[in-house]
Amino acid sequence: MFKTLTAIAATLIFAGSVSADLVNPDIPSWRGDANTTFAQWDSFTSADGGPNAPEQGGGFNLYNFGTGAIIAGSGNLYGAGGALNIHVYPAGPPLFNMQEAVVNISFAGNPIDVAGMRAYVGDQSSGQYVDGVAEFRGGGGSAFSPQTWAVTFDLSNVAFGFQGLSFFFDSDDAANSSLDALSIDVLGSTIPAPGALVAMGLLGVARRRRR
Repeated sequence: MFKTLTAIAATLIFAGSVSADLVNPDIPSWRGDANTTFAQWDSFTSADGGPNAPEQGGGFNLYNFGTGAIIAGSGNLYGAGGALNIHVYPAGPPLFNMQEAVVNISFAGNPIDVAGMRAYVGDQSSGQYVDGVAEFRGGGGSAFSPQTWAVTFDLSNVAFGFQGLSFFFDSDDAANSSLDALSIDVLGSTIPAPGALVAMGLLGVARRRRR
């Protein structure tokens, strides 16, 4: 009984106290250019399937479909009773001619599987998964000390036409993982003007996808 209460108390302390920004994130040189998209979350508002809008930038919403999660007092998304299962979906116009995406993520507790993070380019019926390359950026030292990783995706081989872009990652079936912060940078253009779409033969495709 004492061990159970101790474990519960430690979980509550962990959920309420761990908070940090991204440590030494990988900020691409092209961030802020006209043909890029940027979004960043430093805290979260929905733990159970509702959209979490970014606090900086836009173009994406983040969802957790894992069970037993809570929003900690620090604003972290904490998997108190189960693994986190994070989906990041587009919340704006699709991008054109995507080349690269960089995702910075900060977490604590049981690790998030950054090596298993995947991007999905395209629509549901004809899209393609792309694996990323993960790099440790800083932090860590203990389970209570958030660590930052950068995951880079080469989209140049699948970025034809205009595309939706989503991201998927989880805490590898382990509870007690805390998502602290996340940023997404995408190098790509917004949908061209209608005249440009006609010139490229894409206008009919765009209309069919909106039905």
